[in-house]
Amino acid sequence: MAPEEVARHQRGRLEGAMVEAVARHGFAGTTLRELVTLAGVSKTTFYEHFESKQDCFLAAFDEIAQQTRERVGAAYRQPGDFREKLVAGLGTFMQMAVEQPAAASLATVESLSLGTAGVEHWERASHDFELMIQQSFDHSPAPREVSALTVRAVVGGIRGVVYRRLRAGAPEELPGLVEMLVDWALLFQQPDSGIVRRAREAAAQPAPAPEPAPEDGDRPPDWSEPPDSPRSRRALSQRERIVRGAARVVVERGYEALSIPAISGAAGVSNQTFYEHFTGKREAFLAAFEALAEEALAAGATAFMAAEDRPEAVGAGLRGLLKHIAANEAFARLAFFELPTAGPAALDQADAVLDRFVSFLEPGVPPGELGKALPKPILEAIATGIWATLQHEIVHGRQVALPQLAPDVASLALVPFGPDPD
Repeated sequence: MAPEEVARHQRGRLEGAMVEAVARHGFAGTTLRELVTLAGVSKTTFYEHFESKQDCFLAAFDEIAQQTRERVGAAYRQPGDFREKLVAGLGTFMQMAVEQPAAASLATVESLSLGTAGVEHWERASHDFELMIQQSFDHSPAPREVSALTVRAVVGGIRGVVYRRLRAGAPEELPGLVEMLVDWALLFQQPDSGIVRRAREAAAQPAPAPEPAPEDGDRPPDWSEPPDSPRSRRALSQRERIVRGAARVVVERGYEALSIPAISGAAGVSNQTFYEHFTGKREAFLAAFEALAEEALAAGATAFMAAEDRPEAVGAGLRGLLKHIAANEAFARLAFFELPTAGPAALDQADAVLDRFVSFLEPGVPPGELGKALPKPILEAIATGIWATLQHEIVHGRQVALPQLAPDVASLALVPFGPDPD
């Protein structure tokens, strides 16, 4: 082979080795030694093609995304109406996940472990799929235009359904979900039902002013307060300060910089005191996320419970949740970017929070008012689709404006429940 062909071949073998190694051990457990052994090249050759293990991973991700775009695009361009094209394109995507679960898992599950480093690649990979969905809506006979936010939620929701099946080791279920997911996506072309209109109106209302706070000495400090400050020392236990110290380190420097000395330093305790409460840094980090998630969900639940009627409660609850996220950098950073970098246990915790978010939405309308009950994959798609839209806004510097999206997010939540019952 010519030198440029040799280089392409070596690069391709290294990318293939990354897929295989990540399927065995995950990204964190993959070593450079294993990569060069699987690819049959030297370390010197590796560094001729890639700057780092992460660089090789992202190259493999991009190659998987490119092959997926080509196959899905070819299927989508076959003759048929707008719905048939969507079914063909999504069916091809799902079949690829069945045929190549290791590659699909790298792109859908393991890529999350890169945190902010993977964001640009995720968004680029999603872009063409968003265009495909948007084109289908544009060619639909339905008169209603579908917003870019809704399209983003649809793509994010489908990705979430794939993610769940891959994590569960059940990619073979995916082809059977194609028709259901396409029908869910097409629901967003329909006029708003009365339920959706009521939820949107409630979501557009400013949240009520909070009750006057008690004296500072009686009120726990918020997460922006340094955990080793005099006030934190007075108001928080050592364990709480350690938890907040872990969150602070990750927000400021990322999960990779998290260490027990860093946590102890931020919390103003000794390493010995740290070990009296936690066995390691991951445990402290997950405790921090759990505490932050509790506060976020409680903010939504408080607004939800204050509303008298259920559709209005969903709108008010979502407004309360988005207001909380907009004002809390620690939760936004951990929940949307840093949590998956902590490994499978962290992904389990993230999935549990989304399940709780689903349960918050699911009973949003009493059974007597529901147009229909929704299957679990659609509930998963709703939750992950909403999460994807919020992440996009945060990535692009619009975190403080999240409450303004509450009416649209309410639509994402309740449109799939169908039209008003007779």
